[in-house]
Amino acid sequence: MIRISQGHWGIGVMTCLFAFVFMPELMFAELSPTQIVIVSNENSNESQSVAAHYARKRGVPVSHIISVDTSTQETISREGYEQSIVQPIRKALEMKNLASTIRVIVTTYGIPLRVKAPRISPQEKTWVDDAKAWRTSSIEFLEELKNDIEQIAISESHVIPNHSQSSDFSHSKLDTRTIELFVQKVSQSIAQATRRIDQLEDSNNTRGSHHRVLEKVIQRINGLAGKSQILRGLSEKTVTPVDRSLTAIRTQLRSAEHLIALLQTNPSEKGRERAYQVVQEYFGVVGVLRFANQEIERLSYIRADASVDSELSLLWWDRALAHPSEKLPNPLYAWYPEHSQGQAPQIPLMMVSRLDAPTAELAKQLVDHAMLAEQNGLKGNAYFDARGMDSDRLLSYGHYDRDIRMLSEAVEKVSSYSVVLENTEARFSQSGDAPDVAVYVGWYRLRHYEDAFAFNPGSIGYHIASGEAVSLHDPIERGWCKNALERGITVTLGPIGEPYLDAFPLPTEFFGLLLTGKYSLVEAFYLSSRHVSWRMVLIGDPLYNPWRGKGLAQKVKASGMLRLQTFPVPPSERYFLDPVHARTALQEEREQALSRLSLGTTH
Repeated sequence: MIRISQGHWGIGVMTCLFAFVFMPELMFAELSPTQIVIVSNENSNESQSVAAHYARKRGVPVSHIISVDTSTQETISREGYEQSIVQPIRKALEMKNLASTIRVIVTTYGIPLRVKAPRISPQEKTWVDDAKAWRTSSIEFLEELKNDIEQIAISESHVIPNHSQSSDFSHSKLDTRTIELFVQKVSQSIAQATRRIDQLEDSNNTRGSHHRVLEKVIQRINGLAGKSQILRGLSEKTVTPVDRSLTAIRTQLRSAEHLIALLQTNPSEKGRERAYQVVQEYFGVVGVLRFANQEIERLSYIRADASVDSELSLLWWDRALAHPSEKLPNPLYAWYPEHSQGQAPQIPLMMVSRLDAPTAELAKQLVDHAMLAEQNGLKGNAYFDARGMDSDRLLSYGHYDRDIRMLSEAVEKVSSYSVVLENTEARFSQSGDAPDVAVYVGWYRLRHYEDAFAFNPGSIGYHIASGEAVSLHDPIERGWCKNALERGITVTLGPIGEPYLDAFPLPTEFFGLLLTGKYSLVEAFYLSSRHVSWRMVLIGDPLYNPWRGKGLAQKVKASGMLRLQTFPVPPSERYFLDPVHARTALQEEREQALSRLSLGTTH
C-alpha cells in the first residue's frame, strides 16, 4: 500500500544547491533532438534496435547513441550501476563534447530498471553503531530534562511524579516519526512550564527566577537555537537590541548548518567528531538526536534503492554531493516556495525518460504512437477515477483525490474531450468500462491491473499506487505499467517500489503543464515531480507534445489548475553549466574548505 511520506529533519545538505526559476511569459523554444542522448545495452540487440529506431524517427544524431556494457537484467547492483552505466555515459559525453549540451537521457529496452542500495562498508557499520549510541544517550538525557521541566513552578502539593525510569516510548521503535513525536512532547512540556511560571505571583521575583531556570534547560535542549527561541518570546516585549541579537544568532545558525553539511560530504572520524560538537553547541540535545538518527538512516542505506532513471538525473553529481541514502528534492520542481527563488544549482540536473515495454516492438511503438498523435491529434475520452475523498492536508490521500476531481473539471472546461469521472470506491475495472482512452488518472488497486481500458495511440495515463513499475518484462507481473504498456498505452509512469504518495506528480500539475503545449513530456514530468534519486520512472518518448499548437495555454492558465502566475521556463531553455567544469570546481572548493578545517578528504 502506498504511504504518505514522513518529513525528515535534516541540515540543508542539498537545499542550498537547488534552483527555482520563473520568468515572464515568452515564446519558448522546443526541446531539441540534439539535446538528447540515447543509452542502449551493447549486450542486447533489441536494445540497440530500439535506440536506432528512436534516433531515426526523431532525428537524434546517431553519434548521440551511447552503447554501454551492462547487465540485461531489470535489477543491477549499485556498484554495477556506477561502473557500467554512469562512468561510461560520463566518459562518452565528455569524449563527444556533448557534456554541456545534453539535457535528456533516454534509456531503452534492455537497460536495467532498478538499482539496489549500496552495501554498507565496515567503516560505515562502525559509524552507524556509534550513531546509535549517540541516539540512545540523547533520548535518555532528553527524558531527564523533560522531567526537570515538568517540576518547574510546581507547588509541593502538586508535584508531578518523576518518570525518569520509564521511557515515553519503546526504544525498539526508534524511527524518525517516533523521535519527532517525542521532541514534540518535550516542546509541549516547555510550553506548559512557561504558562505555569506566567501564572505565578511575582513576589521576590519568583517568576524571573523560574524563567531563568527554564531558559537554561531550553538552551541545553536546543543549543544556540534554544536561545533564539527564548529571544523570540521576548521580542514582543522589548526593543531593537533583541531583534539585532536574533539576527546575529540566525546568521550563526545558518553558518553552522553549512559547516555540518560540508562535514557530511566527506565523513571521517575527525569530521564526525567535529560535526557532533557543532550540532550539540548550536542545536542542543535535540539536534544531536536528530543528527544521529539521520546518520543512521543515511549510512545504513535503508531507503537507498531507486530507479536507474531517477538516479541518472544526478549523472554529474558525485556521491559526496548526492549521497544515495534516500530521495532528494528535485531542483526543477516548479512549485517551490518563493524563498527558494534566486538560488542556483552548482551541478546541472539531467532529465531522463525510458523507451521500454514488455517487448522491444512495443517499446518502438511508444515512439510511433506519440508521433501519430502529434500528427493527427490525441483523440478519445478523458477518464478520472477518484474515490470521493477530500482533505486540506497537503499531499494527503484526500488532497490527491480532490486534485483528480479538479483536473477532471479543468479538462472539461479547457478542452473538447468527453470527461468521465468515477468518484466512488468503485473503479474502472471491467472490460468495456473505459473505451477510447486518451487520458487516465486514478487509483487504487495495488499491483492488480484491471483490464478495463482500450488505449488510443498517444494515450497518457498513470495509476497512483505502490510498486506499479516493479517490472516491465516479467510475464506474470500484475502491476499497472507493464500491463498498460502491453495493451497499447503510449505514456505512463510509476514506482519500482514504495515511493510514498508525494512521489507521484499531482495530476493538475503534470497534465496542466502538458495541456499548455509549451512543454515536452519529459519537461512536464520533471517540472511536476518533487524528488530525484528515488523510485519513480517515466515511460514514453521525452519529445512527445500532443497539445503543441492547440491554443490551450491561456485556457489552462485561466482555469487556475496550475496555481501559477506565470509559466515556468522549460528546463531545456535554462542556463546549463558545463557539468565537468562545475563538478571539478565544486570538488576543489570542498577540499579547500575541509583543508581549512584541518580535516582533509577521504576517497
